[in-house]
Amino acid sequence: MTFLDKLEKRFGHWAVPNVVLYVIVAQLVVYALVISGRISFVTLPLIPKAVLNGELWRLFSFLISPPNIAGGAMSALFLAFFWYIFWMMSSALEQIWGAFRFNVYLLCGVLLTILAAFVGQFISPATTIIIFPDFLYLSVFLAFAVNHPNVEFLIMFILPVKVKWLAWLAVGLTTFSFLGAPSWGDRIAILGPLLNFFLFFRNDLVNSVESRKRRTQFAKQKVERDNAAFHTCSECGATDKTHPERHFRYKKVDGASVCICEVCRGEGAG
Repeated sequence: MTFLDKLEKRFGHWAVPNVVLYVIVAQLVVYALVISGRISFVTLPLIPKAVLNGELWRLFSFLISPPNIAGGAMSALFLAFFWYIFWMMSSALEQIWGAFRFNVYLLCGVLLTILAAFVGQFISPATTIIIFPDFLYLSVFLAFAVNHPNVEFLIMFILPVKVKWLAWLAVGLTTFSFLGAPSWGDRIAILGPLLNFFLFFRNDLVNSVESRKRRTQFAKQKVERDNAAFHTCSECGATDKTHPERHFRYKKVDGASVCICEVCRGEGAG
C-alpha cells in the first residue's frame, strides 16, 4: 500500500467531487465582476511582495482569476470553450484516479506554486514574481496527455492534433520561458508548479525512458543480427556478407564443423 493509498483510506471522505467545476464557476463569477468594474483584475494574482505587505487574500484569489479578461463576444466564446476543455480533462482524470487523488494532485500543485513563488522572490528580491492560475491548467493538461495521449483536439476547429503532441509543444514553450526568464527567482516560480506532475508521474516517466532505451537496444541488436554473417570461412575470413558470390561448405575437423569457402577449396576464383 502506497502512502497515497494510506491517505485515501484515512481522509478519502474529505474529497470534493467535481472540484474543478467549483473553480470554473468561481472564475466565471470573478470574470463577471471584473468586466463590470466591481473589482480590479490586478488585485487577484499571487504577488509575494504584496502578500508580505498584508494582502493575504492573494494566496487564494489567484486560483479564481479568470484566464482571459478581455471584453467582447469573442472573449466570452473563448472562455466558454476553454472552461469546457478544462472541465472535460479534469473529469477524465477524476474518473481514472478518483476524487481524492485528483484533489491531492491539485492541492499539491497549489501548495508547490505558492512555495515556489516565495522561494523565487527570496532568491531574486529585485524582481516581482506574479503568479496566475496557468499552472493549474498546464498540470491538468499534462496529466491528461499522459493518460490519453491519442485523444485529438481540433486546432482552430479544423486541424486535428493528438494531445501528446500538444503536450510536447507546451513543454517546449515552458522550457523556452524558463530559459528566457530574467532571473533564477522567475525560473523557480516557473518550475515549482510542475513539481506535482513529476511527483505523480515520476514512475511513468522513468518507465518511459527505460522503455525507450530497451527499444533502442532491441533495434540495435536487430541491425547487428541482420548484418551478421551466417557463413565465415575459417581459412581466409570471407563471409557471405563480404563475398556473397562465393559458396560455403562445411567439413568435419576433429569432430567440429569448419566452414570453408569455394576459393579456399580451390573450386573457384574470388
